[in-house]
Amino acid sequence: ATTNPGYRTMMPWITQFQSLQVRMQTDKVTDIPCGTSGGVMIYFDKVEVVNKLKREFVYETVKNYTIHYDKTWIYDRIHHEINQFCSSHTLQEIYIDQFDELDENLQQSLQQVTDLWAPGIEVIAVRVTKPKIPDIVRSNYEKMEENKAKLKMVL
Repeated sequence: ATTNPGYRTMMPWITQFQSLQVRMQTDKVTDIPCGTSGGVMIYFDKVEVVNKLKREFVYETVKNYTIHYDKTWIYDRIHHEINQFCSSHTLQEIYIDQFDELDENLQQSLQQVTDLWAPGIEVIAVRVTKPKIPDIVRSNYEKMEENKAKLKMVL
């Protein structure tokens, strides 16, 4: 059963309790490997997910997913969603073209899944850092952009 904050008595070795936060919290998912549709391996250093467990759903959520519900619905889900996104997009799309949409898309995707399976979790915001790309790929890209600029100047 869930109770409000306050003073409680417990019987040693009989009574058990777990403290859960029902205020906003930020879960940080780090070092997410990601393979693009072109086969380039990139890494997202950090994805921050601001979320809240609704008080009225605490018991149901813990009963179904344990007190580590956020591992299932935040950490593992972010890995899955990032990998789905990367595998269907090129490096150019991920790093430049669609990066600005990634935060909102991840938040919507997470919220849709949690609404269905764990309705007590409210995903408030998602922040994604720019991915790290291999140095050789970055230098080749910079050279290519440099050559493009030179061609534009000539024309």
